[in-house]
Amino acid sequence: MHEFSRGKRAVFSRKIITVLFTVFFFLCLFSGYQNAFANGIPALVETQWLAENLKKPEISLAYVASMVQDDKANFDKKHITGSVYLDIGSLMGALGDGGAVPDKAKFESLMGNLGISNDTHVVIYGAGGGNPFIATAFWLMKYNGHKNVSYLNGGITKWASENRPTTGEPAKITPAKYKAMPDESIMADAVYVLQNLKNPKVAIVDARGVEEYKGTDTTMGNKRTGHIPSAINLNFYPTNLNDDGTFKSVSDLKTAYESKGVTKDKEIIVYCQGGVRASDTHFVLKYILGYPKVRNYVGSWGEWGNRLDPAKYPAEK
Repeated sequence: MHEFSRGKRAVFSRKIITVLFTVFFFLCLFSGYQNAFANGIPALVETQWLAENLKKPEISLAYVASMVQDDKANFDKKHITGSVYLDIGSLMGALGDGGAVPDKAKFESLMGNLGISNDTHVVIYGAGGGNPFIATAFWLMKYNGHKNVSYLNGGITKWASENRPTTGEPAKITPAKYKAMPDESIMADAVYVLQNLKNPKVAIVDARGVEEYKGTDTTMGNKRTGHIPSAINLNFYPTNLNDDGTFKSVSDLKTAYESKGVTKDKEIIVYCQGGVRASDTHFVLKYILGYPKVRNYVGSWGEWGNRLDPAKYPAEK
């Protein structure tokens, strides 16, 4: 009788553990943070999370510049306490134009000058959430092997709208040493894209606007217009973001991509004009939806449509 009772208790305990694990798994899944569990660092953080963790010594804030004319002046007037300013010129200098891998030395210098070491937990943000350079900074840090980096959902616009504190005081920066460890698995070059044009296990996503995709928008000054053959057009902003610049829900994002055949069982290659807007889509697919294989073709249409041999690298309209 006692053996039977112990057996029932053991079975009951296993069932409880199984239920708790299942609940935990689905909570993690629907929070969109499933790729951050390995090191306990969420890829996408909310303002409440930042407010609760802001004073931790390992946290550093980096404001990523936008193309707005007065962006630096606005930052100097109001930013989250402790934030450093990451300008577009330095960011794009380290990213490069896709003709070669991102510049390791420039990235190491950039991080060190901002006081960021390999062990720093960097929280990046912008004026709002729709600035694709924020995701570009995230992608570049991940490419260079930075483990602890998070994206603040909604940026300072959401932060300030909730009456959270801001300052105009510049951050005190202590230069740091940084050693980059590039991860080539999240980047694609033109040769890799060409090799996979007809691969049924690979989906190519064009994150540009529909006019660029169709080749009717000539404002970018490209020698050739159109898109990479077989590419699926999913404009990054309306696909990924709400009107206020926050990311859409996991269920909405899942529906948007899966309905176009961009599914988790495939390897995904994303591109745009220069790897910037594509970084936003890369972030959504890999760090919110948990796609295991996603590459950013940094050269993008700026390389494919301008510098490459048209006979070898075809285009469609």
